[in-house]
Amino acid sequence: MRTIYKISEFAAMCGISRDTLLYYDKIGILKPSFVAENGYRYYTAGQFCTVDIISILKESGSSLKEIEEYLANPAPSVSLSILKQRLQALKDQEQHLQEMQRSLAQTIDSLLEGMRCVCGVLHICKLPQQYLIATQTHFSAPPTERQFTDVLRDHFSYCEKRGFCARFQTGEIILKENALRQNFVESYYFNPIDQPVPDERLFIKPDGEYAVYYQQGNYEQLSEMYSIFLEMLQKEGYELDGDLFEDDVIDYFSAADPDKYIFKLSAKVRPIGLSS
Repeated sequence: MRTIYKISEFAAMCGISRDTLLYYDKIGILKPSFVAENGYRYYTAGQFCTVDIISILKESGSSLKEIEEYLANPAPSVSLSILKQRLQALKDQEQHLQEMQRSLAQTIDSLLEGMRCVCGVLHICKLPQQYLIATQTHFSAPPTERQFTDVLRDHFSYCEKRGFCARFQTGEIILKENALRQNFVESYYFNPIDQPVPDERLFIKPDGEYAVYYQQGNYEQLSEMYSIFLEMLQKEGYELDGDLFEDDVIDYFSAADPDKYIFKLSAKVRPIGLSS
């Protein structure tokens, strides 16, 4: 039975490339067992275990520097510490991927909704309770572009740090008292989440009877859309019974022309004169 292998043979046995072994030799994490006078590198079967350790740690996310430090001192306590760190990192990555999957699924549903909706028609329907992560704007007047981007960036950063993947389906909330005064300056920016979480920015959109209205246009036309929405409510014999919500159903992510965006306005309503 052969006990030493040329570099190409050893690479094939380990399932890695010859260049990878040359690189490992160069940075010092896996040297050949010996180098012959002619420059040929030779490895032993026992070094297969070292290659396996390197592969496992690389796949779990360890850097080559971390692997080098571990190989220099492969004590059980060091191994346990590294593996625990990598396990937590993989759990965090798994959670992030799950959140992204949910976010993409929500976005797909939103796009389908935008493609199927009828714009310019008011619908009265029952809607279930919905959970949102909402960032307060503190705007007292229509925001400048800088104010808008600063708050939105804060919202995205807050959500992403907590695994909410807030890059899709952003909307805004107009508080009821402001909407009744025709003040349509957004009070919150929000993104939907699947279930309630113990978070200071959790905002619950209650279930109940809602008016829903879709309209195509651009962001500059939103205030006009809100006014039309309230006028249509009154004509149909309804009044606001809650805050006004706006969802970007089709926006810059899926439409190149800003005039082709589709907005969904919704608000909990009640027949005029009926106390809540």
